[in-house]
Amino acid sequence: MNTLNLLETNDFPTSNINVNQVAVVTLIDSSTKELVNFKKVTSGTPVVDGIMYLKKDGVFFERDYNGVINPEWFGPGKTHIELEAAIKAAQINDTILIRGQYRCSEQIKIDKALMLLGQNYINGNDVGGNQNSRLVFNDFTNHTINSCIEARASLCIKNLVIFGNSMPGKIGVNVINVSKTPDYSLTLDSAIVQNFEIGVKITEGYYNRFVNSYIGYCPTCLVLDKCYNVFASSLSIRAGYEKSTSLNDKGIVLYNGSNMTMFGGSIESFSDAGIILYGSRISCSGIYFEGENGNDRTSCIRIQDNHCRVSSTGCHAYLTTNHSSSFVHALSTVTSAHIYSKNNYFEYLSDWFVSVYRFEATNFENYNIDISGDNYMNNLIAGSSYTSITSSSLKKGKGSIQIVYPAGHELAGTLLTNLNTVSPYQYNAVTGAENGMITTFANSGYPGDDGAGLQGTIGYTPYTAVYENGAWKKIPKI
Repeated sequence: MNTLNLLETNDFPTSNINVNQVAVVTLIDSSTKELVNFKKVTSGTPVVDGIMYLKKDGVFFERDYNGVINPEWFGPGKTHIELEAAIKAAQINDTILIRGQYRCSEQIKIDKALMLLGQNYINGNDVGGNQNSRLVFNDFTNHTINSCIEARASLCIKNLVIFGNSMPGKIGVNVINVSKTPDYSLTLDSAIVQNFEIGVKITEGYYNRFVNSYIGYCPTCLVLDKCYNVFASSLSIRAGYEKSTSLNDKGIVLYNGSNMTMFGGSIESFSDAGIILYGSRISCSGIYFEGENGNDRTSCIRIQDNHCRVSSTGCHAYLTTNHSSSFVHALSTVTSAHIYSKNNYFEYLSDWFVSVYRFEATNFENYNIDISGDNYMNNLIAGSSYTSITSSSLKKGKGSIQIVYPAGHELAGTLLTNLNTVSPYQYNAVTGAENGMITTFANSGYPGDDGAGLQGTIGYTPYTAVYENGAWKKIPKI
């Protein structure tokens, strides 16, 4: 309500104000009843829309908005129509202020660097009445588009919920770097993206940031393709639609040299994998992993192809019934990878198959594996193991493998390394054995080819062993 007895913007063009005597006019916005200043335009011929620009007696006035645009200036509907009008009127690096809920049935396109800012009293831009700022996407009439928000420029989303109605085939937020400009990026700050086929997808973005944000109820939550220097702090990922029974729900997928660093946060409810790498790198510090509807192929982190790097420290993962069966899983087709994993904590159950570090390759010459400081539980279901080791992975000088068996394992504290491995297949007694030395005994009945003396219990079956404290110990294999 206008209680200041001032002219409203709609009335200004027909008022009796002498525009030659004023440089600034103070009016009441006809849509929002906000107090607003309009400054006289001294050059150019802007398009008069009655919102951003006014005209009286041949003189133009422009709204003084200090870089923050309210879509409600463009109409009371709170739909994509008002939002698109605000984006069109905005200048580069302006802020679009979202108050309350907007319903969108068409794609929102962003072609300039902007911030979408929701109201939040905690952050000081609201007194407490509009905490639930959100964009709700549903009832699309154009089913050919693949995303609800498409940004071909840098975009920051803060204090805002982006909500879809379980929209198959739709990406919630899709950032595309069309000009290869390194400034293109997405920032989610205290934001929520929820209920889309893919929550967020970024292609060739640089310096993307996720802070105190949530991407959830999406079959695939986050996809990064050719993205460098991605940082996430307290990012929560929740894969799969609500009550999903799919076996293909994924948390984060990285393609083509993407590089992501995560501090704190969680990746939950995945049935396929929490993180999937295609020629990319992930660094996880203090991340919580808990899958859902999992089977014996479900992994917290899966390496799909070559030239991937995994660094994990201080993570917590559920390797229990229907959650995950492995922490890091490298497929048999992977011939080169780097895995650095330290001081993680794993939950186990005796009736669930587990291969904590599951390496399915037969040639590890281009692998670099450094693992220590975890925990383990003996007496797991038959076939379970801490790490799947074969004699092929232990050839001296072929790759680099160093594993310290964890607390709770029958070989706890034993260093498994190929740095001083002897011949990979022994038919004779090993001379000069040293702690940590590894070899595979043929165990075929020849003198010295059964260093651990196991022939009586396992028959004539070759086995890999490590020398520790004056004795050979068989290394458990998957």
